[in-house]
Amino acid sequence: MIPLHELRFRSSPFVDLKQLADLAPEQREPFRELESDSDFYGLLVPRAPLTMNIKSVARQTAELFRNLSTPSRLDGALLGDDEYRNDVVDLVLDGILEVESGDEFLSGADALPVVCVWPSEPDVRNAAARLSRDALLHAQDLETADPQLLTTALYLYNRIPLSPFWKTRFPNRDAVSAHLGVDRGPLRVLLERDWVANPPERSNGWLSWFQKNAPPRPPGGVTHKLYVSPRPERIRDAFEIVVRVLTGFPGAQFKIGQDAAGLLRPDKLVTYFVTREQLDAAAAVLQRELAGCEAQGVPFTAGIDDTGLLSRGIDPPDSDRALSWLGRESWRLWVVQRLAAALSLAKSARSAGAVEPWRFAIERARRQGVDVETWTPSASLWSES
Repeated sequence: MIPLHELRFRSSPFVDLKQLADLAPEQREPFRELESDSDFYGLLVPRAPLTMNIKSVARQTAELFRNLSTPSRLDGALLGDDEYRNDVVDLVLDGILEVESGDEFLSGADALPVVCVWPSEPDVRNAAARLSRDALLHAQDLETADPQLLTTALYLYNRIPLSPFWKTRFPNRDAVSAHLGVDRGPLRVLLERDWVANPPERSNGWLSWFQKNAPPRPPGGVTHKLYVSPRPERIRDAFEIVVRVLTGFPGAQFKIGQDAAGLLRPDKLVTYFVTREQLDAAAAVLQRELAGCEAQGVPFTAGIDDTGLLSRGIDPPDSDRALSWLGRESWRLWVVQRLAAALSLAKSARSAGAVEPWRFAIERARRQGVDVETWTPSASLWSES
């Protein structure tokens, strides 16, 4: 691989650098709060055929983008700084900058062999990891490069089709509650004694409970999630075991899909814990109690067992949001949005030597701080504490 200081770079001809004042009022308004950041300069806005999302840009990056309107080599001393070098490589991989190779300028998947060591394929350690790889291969094979469609394809992967049978069996909240037995027997006693059900208007498409007298959660912290993913035919037995086990963990919460569509998704039953230690302890108990339960499996989570029945994730902290109106998003959604953006860019690769889109997406996620073997955040992304 040729050293970066020997290569010429240029700004992409398919990206415009704009300040907020350059935009129409309706385009400017969603980003107005960024003006309070002294380092904020403006926005990078793609033009066809580039399909990336609009990106906010700091002053240093804006200056680099402007300076490279004419192809130039970069300062070798600056490239000796790891952070600066990685920022340049990421800008090339995202299609914002292009790098010269032979008689052409490349970006995205075309440029990856020029600016990076060829990526290794991550180990497939368990069912959750295998589902994640299969989801990427599925999205790669779709005849679309639209980032939104690719995000949906990745997020929904491994859902069971919503057939008339399932629609009839679980048409609404009442039918699901009756099937689970929340209104009768020992389960009802346990739920009424130790848990509080969220009202439908606050449950956002779920049946959800939190513990009575639970200690307050620390503000702004991460949320540890344990996914329990049985086949829908086994949901009643699995649900009862989950409620019984979680009752012994102070501050735990859980939710389950409220209708057929909710019970057919892989992440149909999600539990929440205050600490990673709590999650690990609960997972160990559930692994014993649920032994033999047929699994469905949740892509882009960290597998705990070999079958995909149990896996974990961690939601980003509130501080990770650049804009308050974006809302707090789940870890899986955070991951698949970035994978979809990379897939979209890689699908437009021109050169025969370009890395396959799914492998480019994995490498892009790795460089953004994702452990692509366990699908968990690296320490450089945010702390799990």
